[in-house]
Amino acid sequence: MIYFDAVARKLHKDHKSTRLGFREALVLECLLLHAPKTVCKQTLICYAWGNEYIGQTSLAKSISALRRSLMAISADPTLVVTVPKQGYRMVEGMVETKTVSKSQATVEQTKVAPVTTNAATASSTDESRYDAENKAVASKPIRQCAMMALMLLACVASSVFVVGKLNGWRWSDLVQRGGLTQKRVGSLYVFYPQDTRLDFPMEQFLTHSQCDCLVYLEKKHKYATIYFVSRKTNRSVLIRYSPFNIEHATHEIEQFLAEE
Repeated sequence: MIYFDAVARKLHKDHKSTRLGFREALVLECLLLHAPKTVCKQTLICYAWGNEYIGQTSLAKSISALRRSLMAISADPTLVVTVPKQGYRMVEGMVETKTVSKSQATVEQTKVAPVTTNAATASSTDESRYDAENKAVASKPIRQCAMMALMLLACVASSVFVVGKLNGWRWSDLVQRGGLTQKRVGSLYVFYPQDTRLDFPMEQFLTHSQCDCLVYLEKKHKYATIYFVSRKTNRSVLIRYSPFNIEHATHEIEQFLAEE
């Protein structure tokens, strides 16, 4: 049996152990939670990286690192199964989530280097484990706070658009003050910074995403932001994506248009 210590991010088998990276530990935790069902790639990315959008290669590298860690403790790397065009799954019943006992940890330390057991050493071990547990527990609220902040930003931006419509603000005034470029794409009113270029793929995407909406586009470094606001219902959707994850933006916009 293989034991996974989520707090210490370690895999144990017999008398062997290896430490996992932060992302690999979260990927393994997600696979074990759903085992033996297949977990899609997007679910694994959201669980391990949160709002930080990444390419598919990062997930593939984490899966490879996880399999190498299994091999390091003489375990079968095929316990992590690739499901083509879907995602990954974990073989059920082979890996158990369990915090390693204090006695087992002491045995492993003794094999690495002989030490003299005393009250001070035991106290230091307890403090180290307590700090590790606190750090693991503290990481999840940080991701939750980031998601709440993004949702709050979307609500504030939506409120600005609604108030502007009720007070008769003219978009031409906003464009002039904000230094934005305005372009009509079908029934869409598209706005973007003057230093941003509306390339052909994005214009084609907007052409096939028609509604009575206002659209704001912005590109910064390797990420882009697209913001749709319905002029009829005042509903809105804010999406941040990378060129490697355009499917995510397409799906979100299609869902938004379907509800209009």
